[in-house]
Amino acid sequence: MAAFKQDQCVQRVGNQAHLSRLSSGLNQLRQQAAFCDVNIIVGHQRFPAHKAVLSCASDYFQGMFSSGFQESTMSEITVPGTEESFAQILDFAYTGYFTLSLRTVTGILQMACYMVITEAMDLCAEYLREVKGSFTIEDYCEIWSISNNHSSLADVAQIYRSYLVGHFSECVQSKVFLENSSASLMLEILSDEDIETYNTTEEQILQGTVMWLKYDWEQRKVHAVDLLKKIRFGLVPVDRLHKILGDDLLGMQQCKDIVEEVVKLSVTMDTASPPLIKSHPELFATRNTITARLDEDYDDASTAPTVLLKCKTKTACYKIAKLADIPNRYPYSDEKISLFRAFVSNENQLYAAIEVGYFDGEDGEESESHQNWVEANNFFRYRSETNEWILLPPMPEVMSLPKMVQMKEYIYLIGNVKYVPKSMIQRFNIRSKSWEILVDDILFHTSYAILLSTGQILVKGKQERAGPNPDGSHYGYWVAVVALYKPATNELLDVSVDTTLDEDSFFVEHDNNCYLETRSDGNEPEQVNRVICDFDSDRPTMVIGDVVEDKTLDTGNQFYPEFTFDKRKVGLIQVPCECKSHVMKNEAMTE
Repeated sequence: MAAFKQDQCVQRVGNQAHLSRLSSGLNQLRQQAAFCDVNIIVGHQRFPAHKAVLSCASDYFQGMFSSGFQESTMSEITVPGTEESFAQILDFAYTGYFTLSLRTVTGILQMACYMVITEAMDLCAEYLREVKGSFTIEDYCEIWSISNNHSSLADVAQIYRSYLVGHFSECVQSKVFLENSSASLMLEILSDEDIETYNTTEEQILQGTVMWLKYDWEQRKVHAVDLLKKIRFGLVPVDRLHKILGDDLLGMQQCKDIVEEVVKLSVTMDTASPPLIKSHPELFATRNTITARLDEDYDDASTAPTVLLKCKTKTACYKIAKLADIPNRYPYSDEKISLFRAFVSNENQLYAAIEVGYFDGEDGEESESHQNWVEANNFFRYRSETNEWILLPPMPEVMSLPKMVQMKEYIYLIGNVKYVPKSMIQRFNIRSKSWEILVDDILFHTSYAILLSTGQILVKGKQERAGPNPDGSHYGYWVAVVALYKPATNELLDVSVDTTLDEDSFFVEHDNNCYLETRSDGNEPEQVNRVICDFDSDRPTMVIGDVVEDKTLDTGNQFYPEFTFDKRKVGLIQVPCECKSHVMKNEAMTE
């Protein structure tokens, strides 16, 4: 038999029953006050305990007893909290167990956080996630306040803060909320777009904010302006503003200025172009109003168009979930026959125009059938309630690469006339569902069009010219053309600039200034120039100015005009993006 060396037979063994018996024995000694070397006083009750056990269970007690503090030599130590909560925490320190209920969990969580007992905090957090819809407003306020101060409870804080946001009008009826909610919490709530639900109006949000301020006016009035800047005053009836705000707030000059500005703008609400929801979103756009554009996956003919939210917004990037495929296919073939251009009106209606397209089939009759189908099926409206596209009266003239601009009750379509080297402008009346041709003899091919804050439409295009070759023959070349269309007078005026514009150059309006972007590969701006415009005169002009260092004016794909809509009206889902300011969670957003 082989002989083994002693160090080859070493084995570490254990017994769980022994650990349980040791824990149980220590707890019995505590209950009998045997060998205890400290009394913890909570409220009116004294709890005998062992410093060694408390130090092992709690970072709070370990620091107290081992760092030379005065408490390390004291036999009695007072701890804030309730007797019931500390009793549960003490049980956990000795046994690893405690009893949670809707009534006690808040106090136990607060005690666990105060004493830095991570395992107890985790158990409370797990319980709170499971019963998140079972508390009173007061409980939600307190749970959020406790968990918001600990990074390990961040998800719990978010869950309970979301409830406070969604029930803001109820929260401000709670004395606990009015007494204990801080200015920072109020700013967080008012900055959250989800505060506005179908059951909470902007007027109620304003009323709740004023209630919070006036609950302790002398201490809180310093926060009044910051909080009121978060209110969408344009959504509150003008005749109610003075009554809601009262003399205290209107006596503050900045608050008074805000109200006067809203009253002045509200007078032009129905006639403003573009709508105030676009020009003054901080006052007139609902918190759920987002700016978006249509985009499409050209690599997959079966892919439905998706609405993508621009990354520059304050929310995130979304797309409409399960958007029905636009019926832009030849009825006798699986091939996609055409592209579309689309946007959303103020009534959250999505429209799409189909371009003329071409059918590559060899059969002459099928080609003719295709053209006839497009003539009758070229303009659609998306109905979000049923996820389907509704056919609307067709355009009088089907266009190639139509550009769409919406102004009040009209949709303007600007594009190239089929088979003819010229462009035209026609418009659709949303209310009467009727068409009219405005300009049908534009002698250049359009490239894109944008709606300016002046209510005019800036159109960029190209025009073919001819020149002599050395041998006496002629050659064709293209020059850039820029025109300004005035809907009020139905005029199209040449404002061509003294520079060469290629296909990847776009005009952008930002803060009432016009800019020219020159792009590389059609993506990021390579150069941005400020454009000096005089569009209000009888002879409008546009001159290219200096290069602008700030290249953050990109408006995305210019072929797809931006639009606004209420995200509550359409099912949304978050999509990944390259915008570093957004934390993508891929959470489904439903109506």
